[in-house]
Amino acid sequence: MGWARAIIHLDLDAFYASVEQKRRPELRGRPVIVGGAGDGHTARGVVSAASYEARRYGVHSAMPLGRALRLCPEAVLLPVDFPAYRRASAQIMALARALTPLVEPLSLDEAFLDVSATPGDPAAMAARLRDQILEVTGLHASFGVATCKTVAKVASDLRKPRGFVVVAPGEEAEFLRPLPLLALPGLGPASAGILEGLGLRTLGDLAQHPPALLERRLGRAAAVSLTQRARGIDSSPVTPPAAPKSISREETYDRDVGDGDQLRDRVRYLAADVGRRLRAAGLCARTVSLKLRRSDFTTVTRQCALEGGNDSDAAITAAAIALLAATHQQGQPVRLLGVGVHSLEAAAQLDLFSAPDAARERHLDTTLDSLRRRFGPGVVRRGAAAPDLRDLDWRREDLRQP
Repeated sequence: MGWARAIIHLDLDAFYASVEQKRRPELRGRPVIVGGAGDGHTARGVVSAASYEARRYGVHSAMPLGRALRLCPEAVLLPVDFPAYRRASAQIMALARALTPLVEPLSLDEAFLDVSATPGDPAAMAARLRDQILEVTGLHASFGVATCKTVAKVASDLRKPRGFVVVAPGEEAEFLRPLPLLALPGLGPASAGILEGLGLRTLGDLAQHPPALLERRLGRAAAVSLTQRARGIDSSPVTPPAAPKSISREETYDRDVGDGDQLRDRVRYLAADVGRRLRAAGLCARTVSLKLRRSDFTTVTRQCALEGGNDSDAAITAAAIALLAATHQQGQPVRLLGVGVHSLEAAAQLDLFSAPDAARERHLDTTLDSLRRRFGPGVVRRGAAAPDLRDLDWRREDLRQP
């Protein structure tokens, strides 16, 4: 039977940890945990990724760092380096889009590809993409190939790491039948507990159970969706992403920060990262926001308008620092800080003759972007990330709660 519809699910293996092992060859084969800010404090940090060597000790994503290091004390703990992971992800997604324009990234390390209209055998395409990713990035990935997204994702998860599972058309239900309930994407522990209470243990049990008997426990929509997908029936399309509506970056601190100078310094760092991503996407913003969470978990969000569309680090930073000044009192402990931009639109072509100051800012920003891409995010910083606040004409009525 031919492939009327062919979906590939690509899932990079232990992505963050693998990127770190790739650029630090001495860590290959050793347990690596990625998480925290790299300041030595782990009280509030969580595991963002763990190499397969660390997973053998029971370490997994979202686990508190303190517990992870107790389980695997010999692990190497590295801070999260999102710019490095985004660069690796961009290379991989570019390879995927060279195969088909229908690519739906789910995260930096995971994507669906619809290759139904791409000439050739879907399994051979997936194998070729696997080899290209390894050749270009040195990273390994697991692949699932099937007629729908649900089955393709289950297939890629089945034999990680470096898994490669193809479910031929017509074999979906038989492939899913013996698998446990939690193998089905979107079926969490709470729903699995309800189903197990009804005597269901496998996806085959779920597939054969009348949806009407599940409606009172799960609701009609969930009951129908789960039983259909347990049979390998899923018509949801692969949807390439639209332009982002906002770009933001936030960080949580292991120890509360109350010093205004430290917070302003972190705002400059966050704003520079947001600005770099904004420019990389060819966008500019009309609104800047600041998110601040106090030690009592009270979260405050403020925003203000930028003059026209803007992608300048200086403008974003100045606005964010003004928002911080209007929100934070010296000494008030802060556990989370974030900077975001909103109301995004395509960046306009800069008129270098009528806006020399803007041209200089753009040249500086793009130069810094280039240096950071080449040498890493911490290689260079602005000496003065924003104009002095005393020189800014920010009015309190411009600072509003969204």
